[in-house]
Parts: sequence; C-alpha cells; structure tokens
Amino acid sequence: MAGMLTRIMVLGLMLAATPPAGAQTGRIVALVVSAGGDGARADAVQAALQQLGAETLRADRPGNAQLRSVLKRFAREATDSRAGLIYVDAPVVRFEDRAFILPEGAGLSHPTDLFTQAIPLRAFARSAAQAAEGGAVLATRAEPRTALPAGVDAAAAPPEPAPGSAPVALLEPAAFAALEAILSERSGREEVELGEILDAVAALAGAEVAGRPAAPVFLRAPARAAPAPVPVAAGLAAAPEVPETLEELALLEQSLSRSAKRAIQRQLRGLDHYRGLVDGIFGPQTRAAITAFQQTRNDPATGLLTRRQLLDLRG
Repeated sequence: MAGMLTRIMVLGLMLAATPPAGAQTGRIVALVVSAGGDGARADAVQAALQQLGAETLRADRPGNAQLRSVLKRFAREATDSRAGLIYVDAPVVRFEDRAFILPEGAGLSHPTDLFTQAIPLRAFARSAAQAAEGGAVLATRAEPRTALPAGVDAAAAPPEPAPGSAPVALLEPAAFAALEAILSERSGREEVELGEILDAVAALAGAEVAGRPAAPVFLRAPARAAPAPVPVAAGLAAAPEVPETLEELALLEQSLSRSAKRAIQRQLRGLDHYRGLVDGIFGPQTRAAITAFQQTRNDPATGLLTRRQLLDLRG
C-alpha cells in the first residue's frame, strides 16, 4: 500500500509539473469576508493577496443571505480560475461535529438555528476547490457577538478533509499577526506555492490546518521556457511508461478538482467523444467518452485516464 501511495504522489507531481495551457498566467481569485470585527484583519489579508496578484471579492459584515450570495458568486468565478482562496474573519462555531460561520446578525435561540442562520465552513472549502488547481480557506475565529445556546461552542479545529473540498486553516486571533507576516513576506518572492504557505501556517501557535493540496498550487511562478522535445532515434521506441494499476488511476482521478474535470470534459467534447453536460461529474457518458478517446490512441480502454493521457488532454 505504501508503495502504491508513493507512486500516486509521483504521478500527481508529474501532472502538476505540466500545467494546462495558460496555467502560469491564469487568474487567481480570492474572497475576503469580515463579519467579526472592524475589518482591519480582512484589510491586511486583502492587501497581501492583491500583492500576490489575486483578484479579490470583498464582503463586509454580510448577513446570511448576502454571504450566501457572495459565496455563490465566488464559486462561479473560481470555476474560471487557476486557484481560489478564501479568508474569513468571523465567529466559527461547532455543533454536532460540524463547523459553521456566523454571518452578521445571526441570532441563535436553539442549536438548530445554525441550519438557517449560519453557513457550514465546509461550503467555503467546496467553493475554493472549484478552481482548476484547487485552493484553500483561511479563517480567523472571531468572538461571537451574542451568547451561544447550549450545545454550540466556539470551534477549536477545522473540519476534516473531504473529497471535493479545499484545505481549511483555523486560527485564533492571537495568531493573525504571524499569518499576515507569512503572506506579506511571500508577496516579495518570485515563486509562491500554496502548500508551503499552509505548512507555515500549521506551524503557528494557535493555528491548525486540515488537509493539503493534492498537487502543488502556484500562486506565483516565474515564466519558464517549454523544454525542447527529446528526439527519438529512427527505429528506436521511446522508453515505456511505468504501468499504472486501476487503483492508482482511480486515486489519481479522485485528486482532480471539479473544475479540472470540467476542463477534461470540454476537451473530450472538442474531440467529438462527449455529448453530456460539462458538469465536472464523471458519470457513464464521461466514462464512455474516455474509453473512446483511449481507443483512438490504441491505448488500453479502461475508462480511467492515465497520467500521460491527462497531460495530452490538458496540453
């Protein structure tokens, strides 16, 4: 099992090393929400993200309906972006092992009021994950403005990683200055990678990070010339690829964001193999399209894309 996981990590890194066309110049979008204070922390994070080149959407002291609307808008923008980042400065509470963001004006008489007056933190993580390469959520846990009902407590940890969700970092207010320093320092670098930022945040006192991007997500990367193709001598075949098991291919597919899956469906549609909705869901029609694509290449028709096939489709 350990050997298989190692091979999957290598496959993911090799896939990330050859990003889709325009990935190095693709958009980075960010949502900055302030619902727990005077907005100073959100101002600082927004400025740092803008220095990294992110397009920022801001929501100050939003109510429930407004926050849901802006989150929906951000998710749409993220689907057309390379990376999606969310910063939330708001009360974060937990009920029955679920974390919720409290918008402005949320009044809780009973714990179940959370389901109508608050938004699950995981909803923010799903929105950030819509970007082609993925994203992350950073949340500073502000103090609730009103008393919490019995059974509802301030969240002490972010939600566990889940398929289709971005990593989540939850910070105590005392850790914010260090977070700001991490973001500001990296704004001066030529290359900035999201996983490395999350590692630095995880090392802070008063901060906890759940999850990590499946592959490197570069918020900033220097332009690199494409490597020249290596010629193959006449009569000699290229070196064979390392065989990939069906289990490895399934795990590789699971590591793809929904936006990346949409891009694959668009490519398959352009090749006249796919006629279904471009929805990022690999159902029977997508599986049949992948099989048809493989058959045109005389590759094994497994219905699961190999690393080489993924790179060819994305390139």
